[in-house]
Amino acid sequence: MKDILEELNADPFDYVKTVNTPIGVYLRREVFQEKCDTMLKRNLYKRISANQSADGSWNNLFVDTANNLWDLHLLDYEADDVSTKRGLSWLLTIQRHQYRGYPGFFLSDNREDARKMRHTLYGEFGPGCMIFYQTAYAIHLFHLFGFDENQRVQTAVKSYLQFWRPNWCGAWCTINVLRVLIEHNLSAHSEQVEKGIKLLAGRQTKRGGWKGFPFYHTVHALSRSEHALAERQVKKAFGSVVKRQNQDGSWGNQRQETETFLVLDALRNIDAQQHVQ
Repeated sequence: MKDILEELNADPFDYVKTVNTPIGVYLRREVFQEKCDTMLKRNLYKRISANQSADGSWNNLFVDTANNLWDLHLLDYEADDVSTKRGLSWLLTIQRHQYRGYPGFFLSDNREDARKMRHTLYGEFGPGCMIFYQTAYAIHLFHLFGFDENQRVQTAVKSYLQFWRPNWCGAWCTINVLRVLIEHNLSAHSEQVEKGIKLLAGRQTKRGGWKGFPFYHTVHALSRSEHALAERQVKKAFGSVVKRQNQDGSWGNQRQETETFLVLDALRNIDAQQHVQ
């Protein structure tokens, strides 16, 4: 990891050390191997858990609930944590929808979620179609907390494997769904994932970006794949990663914190794969 970071024009730790949020805690711990600030972690947890509603959600909104659960993961809390457990239980209460007859989809009844999704510049998932945004994000959270073998989670993944094609919807929906299919053990080596990776390869430009697709989210999603074509695309994108870095060591503009996370976590994923090989 150190070798990769040394190729950058600025030291990203200069930015990361100033970020006192769950993302900052995660990056300092997982990327830079810094000792955790126990007091900061405790205070962030208190703030998150204090805002949790009685039903286990945050504000009865999927977006708020998913982002807070992601924050708990970033802070290194596990599935047996009380707030985490209650939040995941709430997610299961909204898994009651079908898409064209396929079961297992997550969708909240709160109309505010659509507006919230479009205006939230945070996290690994972007503003696609509501049912696919919520379902993909929920599957991802259950993956992070160790529930890949959960039958209800597998039902959703199996449904995607039956109908999903990488060009069936817009760019955000493609990346949101492809991300979870890449990481889930039922789908990581599926035909659907291979087709998705090939579609992105066809969209990648000489500069390393992907025409019509969000750069940072695409880099991060592909960095989780063991597919050789995905690895080649991420390597090709590295030159653009270097050029896009801000002077303070971060990446992005409006989504600065998120996009810095996506880059550094992608580099961490690449480093981990190289060590395995």
